[in-house]
Amino acid sequence: MLKHLPPGPWGLPVLGYLPFVKGEAPHIHFKDLAKKYGTMFSTRLGNQLIVFLSDHKIIREAFRREEFTGRPHTEFINILGGYGIINSDGRLWKDQRRFLHERLRQFGMKYIGAGKEHMECRIMGEVETCLKHLANQKGSPTDLNPILSMSISNVICAIMMSVRFQHDDSRFNKFMDLIEEGFKLFGSLEAINFIPAMRYMPWFQATRKKLAQNRLEMSEFFQETVDNHRATFDPSNIRDLIDTYLAEIQNAKEEGRGETLFEGKRSRRWMQQIIGDLFSAGMETVKTTLQWAVVFMLHNPEIAKAVQEELDEVVGRSRLPKLEDIPYLPYTESTLLEVLRRSSIVPLGTTHAATRDVLLNGFKIPKNTQIVPLLHAIHMDPNLWDEPEKFKPSRFLSAEGKVTKPEFFLPFGVGRRMCLGDVLARMELFLFFSSLIHVFNFQLPEGQPLPSTKGNAGITVTPDSYKVCLIQRPLDAEFEFLCNSADSSLMRNVGSH
Repeated sequence: MLKHLPPGPWGLPVLGYLPFVKGEAPHIHFKDLAKKYGTMFSTRLGNQLIVFLSDHKIIREAFRREEFTGRPHTEFINILGGYGIINSDGRLWKDQRRFLHERLRQFGMKYIGAGKEHMECRIMGEVETCLKHLANQKGSPTDLNPILSMSISNVICAIMMSVRFQHDDSRFNKFMDLIEEGFKLFGSLEAINFIPAMRYMPWFQATRKKLAQNRLEMSEFFQETVDNHRATFDPSNIRDLIDTYLAEIQNAKEEGRGETLFEGKRSRRWMQQIIGDLFSAGMETVKTTLQWAVVFMLHNPEIAKAVQEELDEVVGRSRLPKLEDIPYLPYTESTLLEVLRRSSIVPLGTTHAATRDVLLNGFKIPKNTQIVPLLHAIHMDPNLWDEPEKFKPSRFLSAEGKVTKPEFFLPFGVGRRMCLGDVLARMELFLFFSSLIHVFNFQLPEGQPLPSTKGNAGITVTPDSYKVCLIQRPLDAEFEFLCNSADSSLMRNVGSH
């Protein structure tokens, strides 16, 4: 029998349920509502109808269907004008996702085949530079955030625009400040997505003006790089993602399809938004997951020790771990999987929207309804995971000691709009985490409490700020790095104990 909307709380006129989502992290609040109303419930936040899903099977069914590949029609989307891979939908999104997926694979973002080694070496160059920087701290209390931000940013910057920054680079610090400010400004405008009339409020006009200035400065930063690429462009030598777009734009003009390439959108702004999308998505998630990995190792020193013992046995003390070691490091891999599950740094996944009236699980979902996957609720469901609050890598190991991922493990989302950079993210997480824990012991600064595992909800769920002492572990005298991009003095710094 056909039912209409899924059940759920309806709240107040005009405001809907918005006033009741206060005082706690939204993903926790919605997880509690799922317990009350079921794994598929709906509510109105202002003028937006939202359907929440906390059943992995329903999420998989929905997100593999074309009817759920839309993006919400909100003020946020209006500000961005439909530019970029994250905020576009329809044929433009489909064509651009295919284009990006193919080009990123050409640059080595794949598990097997030609190019993977080049990508691994590119990442390891940044890992090795990161290790040197940390070794120079000589075990003093260290905030990992700026160091990881720089190292991981350099990976994505190299792929996109053949640029890498030095630590303490003022231009890079300005760039990071702009990104952080942009996140905060967009966050402060969130209510406008649900109550559009608020756009006429004076405070909104002031915030939007600040946001426009922020985006202008970001655009100038990106455009300077694009202009440099255009001045040195050689179609026979494609260096990075910017070059692939310049080549595509040139080909489109020569073939008389320049006006339709981005469905009439300006190519200059399109490239700027693509760079911003890939950079913000590719840096923030990996950095935050690594910060959580260190937090959980501080809370579970016996697990950290077990990872180190496995690395010592398989990798040895004369080199750093490599991607080809992964099949022989099941406990290390399962520990990273448990970090991804337990932190669930994107707890509400990526919001989709129905592109037409559609049926899902017996309910009628109207066109433009927002669909939100409650990934945190799934990853913390006691019906799916034994003692979900506990950090237990063994849950990802079979009786034979092989790594196994259940179908309800969804750290990168699922379906047609799942994370475009999941292959790169997995590479980076393994190489950074395994190298850090192979070279250093993690210790709390004297007299400091353990960082909380609760987290702070924002664009991602981040741990509280903390410092850690990285104590070098002994390495063999003949220790060698995988790549030659690191300073040779790093070997002496890291291997001198």
